[in-house]
Amino acid sequence: MRNYEHIKRLFLEKHENIDSYEYLDKYINFLINYELDKSIDYTEKHHILPKCFFTEFKDEEWNIIELSYEDHKKVHLWIFKAINNRTYQKPLNWMMNYYKNKQETSNASKKGWVNLKNNKEKYDEWCVKKSESMKTLSSDEQRRRANIFWANITDDEYLDFCNKMKEYWTTEKKKEKSIQMFEHYSNPENIVKKSIESKNVWKSRSNEERKLFSEKMSIINKDDFKRKEAGNKIKELWKDVDYLEKMKNRKSRPGSMIKIIKSTGEEIIIETMKNLEREYSFSTHLIRKYRDTNVKILEKDLKKENIILLDCIIESIKE
Repeated sequence: MRNYEHIKRLFLEKHENIDSYEYLDKYINFLINYELDKSIDYTEKHHILPKCFFTEFKDEEWNIIELSYEDHKKVHLWIFKAINNRTYQKPLNWMMNYYKNKQETSNASKKGWVNLKNNKEKYDEWCVKKSESMKTLSSDEQRRRANIFWANITDDEYLDFCNKMKEYWTTEKKKEKSIQMFEHYSNPENIVKKSIESKNVWKSRSNEERKLFSEKMSIINKDDFKRKEAGNKIKELWKDVDYLEKMKNRKSRPGSMIKIIKSTGEEIIIETMKNLEREYSFSTHLIRKYRDTNVKILEKDLKKENIILLDCIIESIKE
């Protein structure tokens, strides 16, 4: 029953959104009026109503047509132009891998994403697989992907991204993530792993990138509104009974041992960063600034009571 009206009606019933009626008509008319050139040696079979969506017609004779390879490519392109979805796009990846249309592929991706999220079972399964896959990525690969994202995002897209993140991080979501992080970092191995990753990221940055990061942080830290906002958030946290109980019962981390190397070559071993801060009145942010950089401590960062640290180098002792 190779009838135009019948075939089009089935397409419209199956697909709620048609991206191009012109190409859909072109696709159907071409196939119902198709005549194979007898001189062609190589041919391929094609389902007018694609079997991926119309399994009930996959064995119907009227739905199967023999085409030349060039015509086969052509009709696959037309059906994708008519209905932008991932399933109709896939054959083009190997039949016409040179064909690229940003708008059509973007539409296909959006539709695929919407369909996936509407199917909770499949979406939850996808989330688990994606999570496991991301865990296997190296730090370098994660950084490479992040750099591509940030290098190509516009100001408007960035603003939209920030607004979506604000909507996503509800109070419940924050609590859920806090529990996950607590469980994750209860394992000492994960603490060490994260420390190594953070150091590697910092070391991989150029001097220009480090300078830019420092300038941005300086602007943020000097912003009175942001400082006041952050302070108010912390105050509110400490009013929360659950948060107070959590902080009261949290386990203290042993921390890593630190070595102070004097200009004379003498070495002093300190049990923890907290001990270094307390014994030498040397603030945490300065310890982090100098630790493992091989940079000697400058006089401008010292006071009368800790001037003994002048020209010293701070190193972590790796176990």
